[in-house]
Amino acid sequence: MKIVICAPTFDENSGGAIVLHRLCDIINENKLGSAFITPLLPEYLVAGGLRKLFSQAKWLLKLQREYRVNSSWNTPIITRQQIADDYIVIYPEIVLGNPLGANNVVRWFLHQPGFHTGKFDYGRNELYFKFNTAIDDFENEGSTLSTNEMKIIFYPLDIYKKDDEVIRDIECCHMIRKGGYKKKVHPENSVCVDGLNHKETADIFKRSQKFICYDDYTAYSLFAVLSGCASYVVPGDDVTIEQWYPNVEDRYGLSYGFSDAQQLWANSTKDRVEQHLIKEHELSVERVRRCLEEMKLFFSKTLDNNKTL
Repeated sequence: MKIVICAPTFDENSGGAIVLHRLCDIINENKLGSAFITPLLPEYLVAGGLRKLFSQAKWLLKLQREYRVNSSWNTPIITRQQIADDYIVIYPEIVLGNPLGANNVVRWFLHQPGFHTGKFDYGRNELYFKFNTAIDDFENEGSTLSTNEMKIIFYPLDIYKKDDEVIRDIECCHMIRKGGYKKKVHPENSVCVDGLNHKETADIFKRSQKFICYDDYTAYSLFAVLSGCASYVVPGDDVTIEQWYPNVEDRYGLSYGFSDAQQLWANSTKDRVEQHLIKEHELSVERVRRCLEEMKLFFSKTLDNNKTL
């Protein structure tokens, strides 16, 4: 199989960009197929006449020239013109429509469909994969939601391991990211870590007593735990803990809200976080293998037809 993954430029601070590029690397390094990255352009996030206007913008050429990959990973770049009819194209859920004109389309739900833009535009005969249990089931007429989850983990664990010699002289730090709509509960002297690189963030986590996160699903909440910092996630309105993370292992070390019971849970399970993340790293390859097998079966009729043309 030949797989094309539509991904934004590589960014070590963007979980979505990391896992999209990592998927390509896993496929190639484990000889599960031939995988390529194609740039996700801003025009792919709009529809109709606006897409044509975006595609004609001169600044897109500059964006394409500055497109980055992880030099340590096996992620060859392919252009739209090089994508053949029998290729399978994987779009993250934020892409509207089928801008690459692919015959075989997979949507990978890294977040709830429509969360970022308030809308979605998906075609028929597509195959959907959720990233994990935190993503709601999604139905669209003519397409199929897999029961397999394509959960890929890549965390810079060594950067965040706690240093017992560091003095915790920061009362609180916080992160907003995708939780800007939530009521702010952090103290006035809290240090914001939005936009910092991993080393800068780790340095603050290792000096902080607690971390308050408004983004429901960022890995930074777990990084704080690895750094020895009490980690709190501000709950969304009317979102129960089971709805937030149905899999109990995904809640290790995290306090969902500020109740005594949740703080006790976080403290009693924080020592399980590192081994859980290591296990998730190891499981990533097998998850990809299962999902690729399902893709092959799902699109086999289309792929076979193209080969006989």
